Amino acid sequence: MIKTEKQRLVQLSKIAMPFIIITTIYTVIVLGLEEYLGDHIYKISGQIGSVFGLAVAFFLGFRMNSAYDRWWEARKIFGELTNNTRSFVTKIYAYYGNESHFKETEQTDLRLKAKKTIDLSILFIRQLKYLHITSSKDTFSILTQFPK
Repeated sequence: MIKTEKQRLVQLSKIAMPFIIITTIYTVIVLGLEEYLGDHIYKISGQIGSVFGLAVAFFLGFRMNSAYDRWWEARKIFGELTNNTRSFVTKIYAYYGNESHFKETEQTDLRLKAKKTIDLSILFIRQLKYLHITSSKDTFSILTQFPK
């Protein structure tokens, strides 16, 4: 099961929040003592923003690159699945379209089975695409469109 980013962020914040709070309190105490009792050597520089900006830029760049790679891989797999389904349907048409393969009594029954198999193959690809677009829990709603 693929978890969303929101779920992982919530779990991370539950784990890291106590450490962040403790570190912040410790930092405030140390800087407060240095400010009132020390020789004022801690000055906030203007370079901190540029360093953090550069770090965030690298982080987002790598993250976007990996997201694009995952999207492209999924696109290739879905395209391959669609092409294989088209090839399968073409083979069904070619096999069941040739009347020399069957006796006359079997032809109508087998053609109905072939049509049903073709419709199910097309429906599989449409359902997979529908699930990707909607992310719905109702996985078989499109099956109501298929005649029994």
